[in-house]
Amino acid sequence: MPTTLLGIVAGLGVMVYAIVGVSQQDPARMLGLKEMYLNMPSFLIVMGGTLASTLIAHPFSHLVRGFMAFFVIFTRREYDFINIIDHICDASQLYIKDGLKGLEEKVKNYRQNDLFKDGLIMIVNGYKPEEVHDYLETNTQRKYDREMIDYYVFRTMGKAAPAFGMVGTLVGLIFMLRVMGESPEKIGPFLAVALITTFYGLILANLIFNPMGNKLLYHAEYNLRISKMQIEGITYILHKQHPLYIKDKLSSYIPPNQRRRLFRESKKKRT
Repeated sequence: MPTTLLGIVAGLGVMVYAIVGVSQQDPARMLGLKEMYLNMPSFLIVMGGTLASTLIAHPFSHLVRGFMAFFVIFTRREYDFINIIDHICDASQLYIKDGLKGLEEKVKNYRQNDLFKDGLIMIVNGYKPEEVHDYLETNTQRKYDREMIDYYVFRTMGKAAPAFGMVGTLVGLIFMLRVMGESPEKIGPFLAVALITTFYGLILANLIFNPMGNKLLYHAEYNLRISKMQIEGITYILHKQHPLYIKDKLSSYIPPNQRRRLFRESKKKRT
């Protein structure tokens, strides 16, 4: 079943199930603090509707990838700009001094599998400078596009959650108006059910989905900046630029506090 149709069917199914659940609730049991704030039909309307809406907007694989990114981001480590620049300068120094043999040793000792290592391997294997540059640029853009998928998924969820919170509110108001003439004592509990769905939608959107989407966008932009710096570093290596020149040029990619640390460490190495 296509994901679009699956999302529509799942969304309608969750809505029907949640509406039936609201209708069968006993307002007399909803007066406690726990019962007021923990309401399963209201949660299903918001969360189920949000997931169904996201499934309609995105392929299922994107949804899975987005949830995987949600957990991976807690353990993801940021790159150290200075460490990368040092590796680029070392590689350039070895290339100037020992040629391809020096780069081969650098590749063997470089532990991280990233764009910089791919560029070094291509140089060692004899690729032309324009071929190396085109490959790295294409790889960078594809990685950026993949990481932006995670952001788009959470952006969709952040927009959908408050909307389905309002849908739940309307469901509760309909029941409230239905019993207004017959059982006025039920108006308060049903109004609480109506408002709790808006509460769920706002909490999920503004505490989880939107902040997480912004975090994923930040990481995508951050990794793009790292990749562009590595590509520029590979270009300097191909042209056998001096390490001090490379540090001066690549320092524009890093934050001011790290930039001061970069040149402070450079002065120590000179002395």
